Amino acid sequence: MRRWLQPLVVLVCVSGAVFALAQARLFAPAAVATAGPVALGDVYQGETVFQQTCAACHGAAGAGGGIGPRLQSSGITPATIQARIRAGAGAMPPALVSGRAEADIVAYVASIAAP
Repeated sequence: MRRWLQPLVVLVCVSGAVFALAQARLFAPAAVATAGPVALGDVYQGETVFQQTCAACHGAAGAGGGIGPRLQSSGITPATIQARIRAGAGAMPPALVSGRAEADIVAYVASIAAP
């Protein structure tokens, strides 16, 4: 009868630890300073680049579900989007994209982030 007790205790402990880490929000985005106007790129090209580069963490169409935060209807501004791409935030490394691809992703994320 005791054989099932040990795996049950381990399962409860691991589940509790995972829940505690999820609630700690270790990968929450940091506040980002922004400067100057943001040049937006092509929304449709931005969607393509987003699906290739960002969707694994932010979910398809920014709906969430990965380690990155939900972007749909988040109200995030283009300046903040650009600053977070450049500086990184939480688990996101800095400068994942740059140049034209950055401007395109900023345009796409701004389009899905509108409340």
